[in-house]
Amino acid sequence: MSEAPQVDVLEASKEKFINLMSELDDSQFHSFEQFVQTALQEYHGQIHNHHGDETEDMDTEEHNGSYQPVSDAKMMRLGRMIKDLRTRVPISAEAPGEKTTIPNTPDFKGFTEQNTVHVDGFLYSEEDVDDLCDEGKMSRNYCLDCKSKKCAPLNFISHSASVLQLQFLYQVALADQVKDKVIVDVGSRLGAVLYAGHLFTRARKLIGVEINEWFTKLQKDMIKQYKMEDRIQVMCKDIQTMPELLSKEADVVIMNNVFQFFNDLPMQQQIWKFVRAETKKKSGLLLVTLPALQDQLKEAGLSANKLMKGWVKEVKLNYDGGWFQELNDDELEEIKQVHLYRVL
Repeated sequence: MSEAPQVDVLEASKEKFINLMSELDDSQFHSFEQFVQTALQEYHGQIHNHHGDETEDMDTEEHNGSYQPVSDAKMMRLGRMIKDLRTRVPISAEAPGEKTTIPNTPDFKGFTEQNTVHVDGFLYSEEDVDDLCDEGKMSRNYCLDCKSKKCAPLNFISHSASVLQLQFLYQVALADQVKDKVIVDVGSRLGAVLYAGHLFTRARKLIGVEINEWFTKLQKDMIKQYKMEDRIQVMCKDIQTMPELLSKEADVVIMNNVFQFFNDLPMQQQIWKFVRAETKKKSGLLLVTLPALQDQLKEAGLSANKLMKGWVKEVKLNYDGGWFQELNDDELEEIKQVHLYRVL
């Protein structure tokens, strides 16, 4: 007898849900589907006490504390590349006709096309953005009500690693682990990871996989101009068509939030499962993600606990080890986006 009310509530909830869906047109259904998937993932995490830290019991190892210095000359050369790229791409560093989607996730709650600006973190530091604002080329605020003084801060999004993140990546996280190795950057975009890798490391080969033809040509032009063809190769392909690159050739795979802004949830989930399946075939392979792999899987509506179990263990990095000149809080948070994992 006590189960009857519960059954009634369940059936009533099902009916309400179906009625809700019937009110949506085709253009709204896909967005609603993504919302439901994300909401269910969030709720599932909460009721099982896994919210925000569901991989706390995963295997880890400590980083060995190695550090690889980089000469001023190499930093200056990277700086010249950045200045060159600024003349070739818009401030947003988006390709002609490129479409990005703001994720419908808690981290980007309140972000809209009207209040969000894409500024490439590799090309422009915080100081550079301040300069652009002073020159009137950019604003940090937008008007909530046209012709009024009611303004709010803009949200800034970057699709590239910053110079500081690249320094931490190669000088600390991968300091003594890439000599004569093959590094693969999935979604190489402007080529930042490749150029810095060529300058900062003795990796045998750096391979960029980029699905966008315009970005691929841009990278190839830069590689030729700056004579980096000896160790860098860029391919215009979908990573899902190159399983052996991940399962056999790569020693290090780098992914800087490469799927979230460019694919819907089902596609993100498909790609992540592909990456897991192929990299899992090569024990010892190093995986670098910005931000944390746990967070990216969760944002894709996947269970980080289930996918990471039996796949990788995190290499705990020391972000506050005095590697560089004293960092402010924002810069420290910046390098904390870099995470390193080793395939089991």
